[in-house]
Amino acid sequence: MKSTTSKTGRMTRREFVKGSGTAGLVIAAGGAALLDPAHSMPQQVSKGKTIREPARDIQVCREADVVVVGGGPGGVGAAVAAARTGANTVLLERYGHLGGMGTGGLVTILPNMSDINGKQQIAGLCKEWVDRLDVRQAADYPKKEDWGSVDKKLVNYYSNRSFFYVRMDRVICSVHIDAEISKCVLNDMVQEAGVKTYLHALGTQPIMEGNKVKGVIFESKSGRQAILAKVVIDSTGDGDFLPYAGVKFETEMDPKSRISALAMTYWIANVDLRKLNEFRETQPAKFAEQGKEITKLGGQSGYITSNIKDQDSLLWFHNRYSNKSQIDIEELTRVEMEARKKMLITHDYRKKYTPGFENSFIVLTCPQLGCRGSRRMYGDYFLTVKDMAPNAPFPDTIAIFPNVDRNETSDKFPIVYIPYRALLPARVDNMLVACRAFSADATFQEYFNLIPHCMAFGQAAGTAAALSIKSGVDLRKVNIGALQDNLSKQGVPLPNRA
Repeated sequence: MKSTTSKTGRMTRREFVKGSGTAGLVIAAGGAALLDPAHSMPQQVSKGKTIREPARDIQVCREADVVVVGGGPGGVGAAVAAARTGANTVLLERYGHLGGMGTGGLVTILPNMSDINGKQQIAGLCKEWVDRLDVRQAADYPKKEDWGSVDKKLVNYYSNRSFFYVRMDRVICSVHIDAEISKCVLNDMVQEAGVKTYLHALGTQPIMEGNKVKGVIFESKSGRQAILAKVVIDSTGDGDFLPYAGVKFETEMDPKSRISALAMTYWIANVDLRKLNEFRETQPAKFAEQGKEITKLGGQSGYITSNIKDQDSLLWFHNRYSNKSQIDIEELTRVEMEARKKMLITHDYRKKYTPGFENSFIVLTCPQLGCRGSRRMYGDYFLTVKDMAPNAPFPDTIAIFPNVDRNETSDKFPIVYIPYRALLPARVDNMLVACRAFSADATFQEYFNLIPHCMAFGQAAGTAAALSIKSGVDLRKVNIGALQDNLSKQGVPLPNRA
């Protein structure tokens, strides 16, 4: 797409060029489902009918150093890091709150922040998030002195509190967080950093000049607008800008894998947890039988406790829904509707038959459907399962993740290194990807595209963007030593740095 901007700040000409990797209309014949290269998904067209979208001017509402699209964990990390490193930063978020899956998705867990030996590997802004929650007693996690413990009593205690608190029969640092307080905390973090934030703003496509990203177009109640920028960071989660920017990506996943499933999470409140636990412990066979009966009826038997202070009556119901695509609107709609039916089946049964649920009620369903995986870009470096084993850092390491591979390699290689190049889309300039669409295969993503990991991607991407602008160099020529030093000063654990 070629564009020019007038002195008045209005984008005066847009030209969509076939094959340029930018958005365009697809002309259909005979009512077939065509593959729109801009969306990389089938577009249904009514038989014998097409429309032509008229050309129009788009108001340039702002110019910035960095624009971050998506206010989930990766986007917050990117925006805060960029702004604190000196960049004039704008953040776009399609919902009315920040936090993405960690708030709107009700996936209120920051798992695997320490390795199995108890050393915290994911810190920086993610730790700051938790520290701020601690002030309001809005987080729960194992005591720091217990991280890495193999004491059977401790392991059993924490395992009963949460599946996420134990890995390979050792206590680790995973954090339960309060969704609503998190929204407020993340607001504070971006506002204090000086980030210009637009909520209720859906980023729709990048502004392209050849293979260079020059800004973004977004839609809102205020209409269709544009922001020009020196660097754009895609933190949409699903890599929504990848097809528009001409970035090659893949979407294939094992249908049995975690990342292939959608989730419609919900909370049930006013549960008598003491009564429920007594039933579960004294009548385990009956409790198990009830779980099977719920599943047979079409509901979901599993739940976890909140563990947050004063939330003893609250249970979290997470689930997995098979689907054909997590970026297909028909599949998203189907899962939303199917999930609510299953939710009612589950609650009706529990309320009638399970001790402790007598006075319970459904208090909240996630306003944001839980997506675990979709597009995965091909970047300057593509991480695969082989990168989960060698215990050697990359020269451009920007994050260290605890290795939680279930195939008994976590004890041999307790940490995994992430290179900066995995955030750079191949053959596209002025763009970084800081979300679960980072450059990696499905097996690698199965373990390392979670909330803390995405915030770590964002912190590295935002810092790199600001440093590239400050030094006047391309993103690929950022001084890696300076980037690593800066991240280390922000509290990010890195090799060979204090």
